[in-house]
Amino acid sequence: MPETEQELKQEALTVVQQAALVKIEDQATYDSAAALLLEQIIPFRKRWADYWEPLKKSAWDAHRSIMGKFNEGDQPAEKAERIVKAAIRVWDDEQARIQQELQRKAQEEEERRERELRLAEAVMAEESGAAEEQVAAILEAPMAVVAAPVQPTYARAMGVSGRDNWKCRVIDMKKLCSAIGKGLVPVNYVESNDTALNARAKADKETLNIPGCQPYNERTITGRVR
Repeated sequence: MPETEQELKQEALTVVQQAALVKIEDQATYDSAAALLLEQIIPFRKRWADYWEPLKKSAWDAHRSIMGKFNEGDQPAEKAERIVKAAIRVWDDEQARIQQELQRKAQEEEERRERELRLAEAVMAEESGAAEEQVAAILEAPMAVVAAPVQPTYARAMGVSGRDNWKCRVIDMKKLCSAIGKGLVPVNYVESNDTALNARAKADKETLNIPGCQPYNERTITGRVR
């Protein structure tokens, strides 16, 4: 008779309880632990996987079919969304640049007017007999004029907005690592390439010699049922 899910769950509970009691102290307890692994745990896991395999395959096939249908419409729409968003971003950036330029020119114009007013005031003061220091103070006083904000160059559509998303790219890894070594920036600004380091450790084993790194052997235990 085929095994039921409930029967398998009950066996899993028994296996887990037995495993929790494992304590290897000598040859006999080692042999007992190995027997538990080879004769019960590994065979059970295979039967459990076999039990669920048909349902997993059926669910995977259904998921793959649904996703295929979903992607038929979503992928072209996603591409269209990216195209339009990119065009809007280019437009937004250009309009922001234009508005900044207009604001800069407005500020320059306000400062020009302020200089003309000061010059006229200084001339009047000089003609009125003011001391040279007073006239110089009028001309050299800090300028505090601020131009009014210029009008936006376009009307943003309702529902369309943008938000800043500042990021950082590393352009010189050696300089960044040097700064970390000097304590100028935190060490968590970089991450180790574990894939490359582990590949080197597999090749060099205990002779691995990389500054700041230490080789270690994390052995895995395997079991093969005959």
